[in-house]
Amino acid sequence: MTRARDAGDHIVRSWHEWEIDGLARKVILVVETDLALQPDENGYDAVTLDALRSVVIDLSRASPGAIDRIRIVPVRY
Repeated sequence: MTRARDAGDHIVRSWHEWEIDGLARKVILVVETDLALQPDENGYDAVTLDALRSVVIDLSRASPGAIDRIRIVPVRY
């Protein structure tokens, strides 16, 4: 199994949000992950986090609609 595929296993769920600014609407892909996102967190792994970013970028490119931004957030149980 590749590192990127392993990183994809850390996606808990994802959804789209809208950001409205006047007449402009931006679509944000929000991805919830169980990975540590901050360097000072226990278990932080920059290589796995970079692989997760690559997986999420691939997801946004595969989306039928335009994705303007990506937001990766920690899981909330």
